[in-house]
Amino acid sequence: MTPPLPHPENAHRSSRLRRLIGAAAAAGLVLLGTAYWLTYEPAPRVRVLWRPDLMPEQRAALERKYLLRNGRDPLPAGALAYDLLDTSPSNIKALVDEPSIVDTNDIERHTLTVRFDVDYGGEWMWIAHRTPGLRDGRARSLLFVVLTLTALGGLAPDAIRVRRAVRDAAFTHRKHGNPPGSNVPDG
Repeated sequence: MTPPLPHPENAHRSSRLRRLIGAAAAAGLVLLGTAYWLTYEPAPRVRVLWRPDLMPEQRAALERKYLLRNGRDPLPAGALAYDLLDTSPSNIKALVDEPSIVDTNDIERHTLTVRFDVDYGGEWMWIAHRTPGLRDGRARSLLFVVLTLTALGGLAPDAIRVRRAVRDAAFTHRKHGNPPGSNVPDG
């Protein structure tokens, strides 16, 4: 038994909803790209002095937690220079309050900011590094994929339909001898 055809009004509603969701996802991609473009900047370089008894795997976990990248330039006391990707006050407060960290440099503790005159590191950062939920690169990648697929799923069927209509119109005009765009009837 063949399933009944959807009522034309319901089909129109679902098509409209699909286009609306696709357009919202496309707008989300545009907003994400605009935020990236407007806030993309070099990460500041800060120094961190770790507790001497800290195990390397513990330090690596804390580096990931606080978005400290490219540990380099060790000083005799043991401090390392890092690119700090999350410069939000909450991350800086957690960093300076971390029991495994003996001291930091280039951070203003009373304002919870990075000094404005610090050197830049080799990494780049943008607002997503300071946004809960988007700090993790996997979450950002997932968001990008979901928005892209949703936009394509919502808008591609209409684009395909328009492309087919244009192709069919051009084929019809060629078949009847009229150039595309001509409204002159044959004969």
